[in-house]
Amino acid sequence: MGIERRGIKRTTWRYDGCLEPLYEVENKEDEISVTFDLPRVKKENVEINTTENSVEVIAKMTDAVCWERWGGIQKRLTFQAFRKQIRLPEPIDPGKTSASFKNGILRINLPKVRRKVFIPIE
Repeated sequence: MGIERRGIKRTTWRYDGCLEPLYEVENKEDEISVTFDLPRVKKENVEINTTENSVEVIAKMTDAVCWERWGGIQKRLTFQAFRKQIRLPEPIDPGKTSASFKNGILRINLPKVRRKVFIPIE
């Protein structure tokens, strides 16, 4: 158990115009907690998709972000959303997932699957 921190060491983007957000994964005893930093995003523009083994966040920005580099090679990139899919360290119950969003911080609580096995005594 512990905390896995993943951040942007250099700008990471996808060819579909999406940035990868900063995030943190905390593996607790009964749940996995994932926190995303989503600046320029409103709550109604966040989409969360979960499976037993992964969580995906897609968040549209309120206004696009432009990155320009002028020099030998001139480049202009525009980003309109954040998108990140994370493989989870343990299986979770997608039906019991909860999330909160405040001040650009998205917190997702993913309860772990607890399987009970009956063991007969001979």
